[in-house]
Amino acid sequence: MANNQATDVEIENIQRNHWIEQAEALERLMEHPDFKLVILDGYIEKKALDGVSLLALPAIKKAGERTDVMEDLVSISNLQYHFDMVRNLGSVSQEDLLEEETE
Repeated sequence: MANNQATDVEIENIQRNHWIEQAEALERLMEHPDFKLVILDGYIEKKALDGVSLLALPAIKKAGERTDVMEDLVSISNLQYHFDMVRNLGSVSQEDLLEEETE
């Protein structure tokens, strides 16, 4: 039984370290000028705004291309969701690790 508990703790620590590492890497990426230019400003911000604008165009409606535009918007949303999850899981993992160290 003690061996299983040790294994569970080891697994939890590996998972925590993974999310902490991911969150730290994401924060470094968010500060990188090229990442900001291409992904944050160019893809997440500009492409999303362009996509929302396209949805209202009669030509897009008439051509039946709204579904394609929506798929692009969903992709952007999924990437943003992934970033949020990495941040949240990294933060919770860091808090858990600090709490565990103070016990």
